[in-house]
Amino acid sequence: MVIKNPDAAEYIEPLKKLFPQGEYWDKLLSDEASDISLVCKARAESLAAFKARMNQLQLESFIDFVDETIDDWERIYFGYKNDGLELEQRRNLLRSQKFGGINIAILNTIAETYGGSVYKWDIPYTPAAFGHARFGLTYMSSIAGMWVVFVYCSVPETNRDGFETAVRRVMLANQTIFFVYGD
Repeated sequence: MVIKNPDAAEYIEPLKKLFPQGEYWDKLLSDEASDISLVCKARAESLAAFKARMNQLQLESFIDFVDETIDDWERIYFGYKNDGLELEQRRNLLRSQKFGGINIAILNTIAETYGGSVYKWDIPYTPAAFGHARFGLTYMSSIAGMWVVFVYCSVPETNRDGFETAVRRVMLANQTIFFVYGD
């Protein structure tokens, strides 16, 4: 939902209607140079600026449009700021963190942010299942598995720490990740 950015002129008449009715007030409000009319114009500009700012802040709540509050997004999702990266790279990392889980598209997005690429990812072992019990046909708990994931990638040596940290933040707690670097 985007709030329409109104023109200040749209507020002048509604503001004038808030004043009491009567000949005295009608005379003051009809004169464009009167103090009351000037106050209405100033308030109308203030209201228009307020609505425009509300729209800007509402757009900041979406990762695709975040600019001004990106430091706060990173502080909440990562616990640190990525000052050395471009704005779009920072947005890509936030997108990957927000959606969570592991897939090749998210891994590639993170790798591209750090100047690399992911060739493939592999889960070579079948996870063990613990705590899987049922009574009748209803499961009492979900399967808790430990996953080992190998990520085959090429990332510059100087960016590997940042890349690995970003990927580990996307992974779930039950996933152990190993990075295999090569060309």
